[in-house]
Amino acid sequence: MFVSKILISDAFEELKNELIAQFTINALRFIPKTPADEFLIEDARAVERESYIAEKDEKIIVIMANSFRIEAQNSLLKLLEEPPRNIKFLIVAPSKNLLLPTIRSRLICQKHKKIKEKKILNLDIKKLDLKMMFEFLKEHENLSKNELLEIISQLSQESLKCKTFNAYELDFFYKSYELAQLNSKAGILLSTLLLNIYTKNEK
Repeated sequence: MFVSKILISDAFEELKNELIAQFTINALRFIPKTPADEFLIEDARAVERESYIAEKDEKIIVIMANSFRIEAQNSLLKLLEEPPRNIKFLIVAPSKNLLLPTIRSRLICQKHKKIKEKKILNLDIKKLDLKMMFEFLKEHENLSKNELLEIISQLSQESLKCKTFNAYELDFFYKSYELAQLNSKAGILLSTLLLNIYTKNEK
């Protein structure tokens, strides 16, 4: 369930794409339809009108602007305090200081965390040697859990494209993935996986 909030960000288009990917398009209403230089009183009235259109399912009204007129903010106060059933609000602004304290007091405020670019597996499995392994492990020693899961998945896929593994060896790929989900250290898991692949190269 979505919770109404203020999100601090100036990456409007990126955030818009994230929301569309996260929720069904029918659950979202962008007012104005494109991020505004300034949120005006007529925009606030449009938000109010949309809020009172009854919905059976949850509806998120997204307000994105670089600045906000004081009178437009004031007109939203009651609506934010007592929203109609199934109506949630997401106010996106470059700085929380652009919003009145009375607005900020009604909603939780968070910073938008940008999605990190997907790590690309820069490793030639066919030519894997000890020097390459050392450099790869050094580069990937501080992975987050999700990044580690992604790297293990990519290692598995690339290895299977050019090597033949027996049932025991295949099972080790699966177990590594499970251990990563249990927060095992990246260095230990990756070094063991790479040694197995390297040994395969030597046979």
